[in-house]
Amino acid sequence: MRRTRHRACAALVTAGLAVPALAAELRVTGGTIRGLDEADGSSLYLGIPYAAPPVGELRWRAPAPVVPWSGVRDATQSPATCLQHDEGWNHGDALAGQEDCLTLAIHAPGHKPGARLPVMVWIHGGSNLAGSGAGTARSTITQRGLVLVSIEYRLGVFGFLATRELSAQSPERVSGNYALLDQVAALRWVRHNIARFGGDPGNVTIAGQSAGGYDAAVLLLTPLARGLFHKAIAQSPAPLLQPPSPTLAEAEGTGAQLAPLLAVPAGSGSLQALRALPASLILAAQDKVVPAGDPRAAPFGQATVDGYLLPRSPARVLTAHAQAQVPLLIGSNSQEFGLDGTTGSARDFLQREFGDRAPALLQAYGLTGPAEPAPDAQLGNIGMQVATDLVFRCPASELAALQARRLPGVWRYQFSFGARGSHLPPAHSAELGYEFDAAPAGADFTAWPPVQAYWANFVRTGDPNGPGLPHWPALGEQRHYLDFTPRGLLAGQDLRGDFCRLLASP
Repeated sequence: MRRTRHRACAALVTAGLAVPALAAELRVTGGTIRGLDEADGSSLYLGIPYAAPPVGELRWRAPAPVVPWSGVRDATQSPATCLQHDEGWNHGDALAGQEDCLTLAIHAPGHKPGARLPVMVWIHGGSNLAGSGAGTARSTITQRGLVLVSIEYRLGVFGFLATRELSAQSPERVSGNYALLDQVAALRWVRHNIARFGGDPGNVTIAGQSAGGYDAAVLLLTPLARGLFHKAIAQSPAPLLQPPSPTLAEAEGTGAQLAPLLAVPAGSGSLQALRALPASLILAAQDKVVPAGDPRAAPFGQATVDGYLLPRSPARVLTAHAQAQVPLLIGSNSQEFGLDGTTGSARDFLQREFGDRAPALLQAYGLTGPAEPAPDAQLGNIGMQVATDLVFRCPASELAALQARRLPGVWRYQFSFGARGSHLPPAHSAELGYEFDAAPAGADFTAWPPVQAYWANFVRTGDPNGPGLPHWPALGEQRHYLDFTPRGLLAGQDLRGDFCRLLASP
């Protein structure tokens, strides 16, 4: 078999076609894997299972142990993503989606035997309904001396369904939160296996953006992940404190709508029937479910206060200082998402949603006259400013302040560049290209913000500062932050604090 493959490779080389070099075989939980050696001396391993396939009787259960395999498992090909609707931006992920998707990818730089390099575990965004880590593992950030792990986790109805029947079946008498339990299982896999890739299990940073940033914040709160990571990065995290996370009873009420939508009768056999249905039918029914208590919210996208993964509400955990006391790097973009067409104008939105507080907010946003103020070059129009303040900027600042009450190691940022090479205004996810791709030769900080350098420093030491970089002050009582702008790196204090205090006032 080996001789045949070598002959085939030789023939391809003779024909002038590049052949990727196979990396060394490594023994991990479940068996032996073989990945790819990259041209820069690094090694890439794709599609490594960290749990059993969550299919059949394992659908809507906590992740089960890896199923062992014989022989050498091919870890050179991109694996399936998790099931999701095609929203356009995630077209490739939707096409590749399968229910059997609990895998991770690892990119390790070249290293000496016995190396213990810092580890960054990436949690992708997508509202916990879509997206994947596909391609992330190939990032050049590993050239800065760290091991990058990118994980896939169950999405939407497969990752967050709660019902009374599922709770009754669980040893902990809970259901839902499967996506977050997947992430905990992936972190446990990292603890047991990452040393084989040159990583240090005692120096792990979780990092995520958007829903991935929200998930990273939840992992700060859950006792199930305690000790599995040592630092956290939350980029444009979805709000953690408002609206309140659903209780288990509320989540079960939401989930109870699924079976009737699929013509599955209630009763003791409903779970068996649901688990026997094709996954595509369940995915199609997902968006017809209306969240209990908040019909405007997207279903199956946030953590449930179940008494197990989340023993208490996020607000109660944070005010009791019961979260993981680890360094935190957190921020938002100067423009994220604006008010959508169903929300109306910023003036209408503020008057409708804030009642007696609306006059003060209208004055703060310059909406007391007949016309809206002109858009701000950095912050966008008023609708963008209101939505970004309310959903991203102010919640990120609040979480940063709560984490910093007993911990000095908190750093807050604002990102004010457009997407890489686009010459567009700032937008949600714009920082990702600068984080995972290397800067062009000769680019200064006004052309290419040093996100990757700061992030890599934080992953190494818990402090983003390092040689060649402007000083980034920790949050502290003055609420310091660093703004990445086309004019350079600008330090500031109390980012939009007056607006945030008005929006948060009871």
